[in-house]
Amino acid sequence: MKNLLLLLLFPMSLTAGESELFPDPAMRRGVKLLAPKAVNGVGVPIDTLRFDANNEPPLWNLCSWDFRTHFSGQRPQRDKTLGIAYADDAFTFARNRKGVFTMRVDASRVYRAHRTSGSDPWINFLVETTFDGVEVGKTNSLILSYQMRVLSCTNCMGSAYNTTIHAAQFLGYLHIRNTNRARADYGKNLWLGVGSFDNRDSGGAGDGFLSWDIGTSTYIYSMADKDVFGRVDFNRHRWAKARVDVRKAIGDAIKAMKENGSFADSEVDDFTINGMNFGWELPGTFDVVGQFRNFSLQSDF
Repeated sequence: MKNLLLLLLFPMSLTAGESELFPDPAMRRGVKLLAPKAVNGVGVPIDTLRFDANNEPPLWNLCSWDFRTHFSGQRPQRDKTLGIAYADDAFTFARNRKGVFTMRVDASRVYRAHRTSGSDPWINFLVETTFDGVEVGKTNSLILSYQMRVLSCTNCMGSAYNTTIHAAQFLGYLHIRNTNRARADYGKNLWLGVGSFDNRDSGGAGDGFLSWDIGTSTYIYSMADKDVFGRVDFNRHRWAKARVDVRKAIGDAIKAMKENGSFADSEVDDFTINGMNFGWELPGTFDVVGQFRNFSLQSDF
């Protein structure tokens, strides 16, 4: 029944046998704005941002972690290019009629001082959603696609800039979890990085790599940009088209984790996808504008 309802909701974007798995991928219901600080690890809704007359409960959150202020109560503005925009002097979130979302952050107006240590908190401006778990083992194919571009990225740090702790990154992640109770790795989580802009790399080069997320105490496997976008130069400000074979990407992540001494008792079909986030992470003082559109996670069961 659930798959039938999804097919009825998205008839133009799917072919026979496929289902769209993202809830409200165009965010037509708007977004819930969360407070800059979580309480006991849980985000606190403080407002709802609407882009039209739809008043259904939003299925996406807008997070502005570690901002000193938030734009709760801001009245929407109409812009010929951006569409309906919520903005203050530090950041903008907007959607136009073509479904293009704009995310602006002027970190120079948020940071009181440049970060001096890798353990210092940094600005996150992200959209996120959770959904009924997508059991990878029940899918024949699983394809993530979207488009993104970076319109501007200005380094405001001068001589204080240090590439080891400072960056501007426009990122996307899927959250996956081993849900096979027969496995010793049952309950283990992993973030799967599915495309990014990093001011320190023009894009397209390198290999996938592992890192550790301090905030969630979880490993991250970041795919190589070339495996998401092909060859791309984000500095040209053009749209980059992402296409990710998620089953293959999870396999690559598990291989990397096993080589690192973890997830020894895990296979691709053991995992469930239960969420995504996307947006800016700014461990450096940068003023940035990015756009995205056409989120889709399609499966052939």
